[in-house]
Amino acid sequence: MASDSDRPATATAAPVDANGRRGVIDLARTAVEDTVRLVRLEIQLARLELQEMVTANLRAALTLALAGGFLFLALIMLLVWIALAVPNHALAALIELAVLAVLGLILGAIGAISLMRNIRSLKSGPLPKTMTTLKEDAEWAKHLLKRNGK
Repeated sequence: MASDSDRPATATAAPVDANGRRGVIDLARTAVEDTVRLVRLEIQLARLELQEMVTANLRAALTLALAGGFLFLALIMLLVWIALAVPNHALAALIELAVLAVLGLILGAIGAISLMRNIRSLKSGPLPKTMTTLKEDAEWAKHLLKRNGK
């Protein structure tokens, strides 16, 4: 949890009265400036976190796509080898077609279900780091208000 000393100090010092205390208007101005700065930093954190997530997911998708491409080429070579190795080429090709069609349908259904699940989780899931810092900021603000209200 963030403490008062972790928060950035305002750039301008407010005038102090004879008792060594700052005026209410200056305190309000400082609070608004700090709140605006905090909101900007939270937005920046959310953008950075989202950018990290997108970059990591794109890198993973590219790697999987390349792996899939190489495996596809290997599968084609295997099917050609099987068709040439079996004396009845037409029958071997028909069996290969049936097996690949069934595998394609099964994998397509699994992929569609997985994609729908991922899309739902992306829409409903908040950014974890941003949510953590927002909770810390709320606790800090409550602590500050309680201390200043006494």
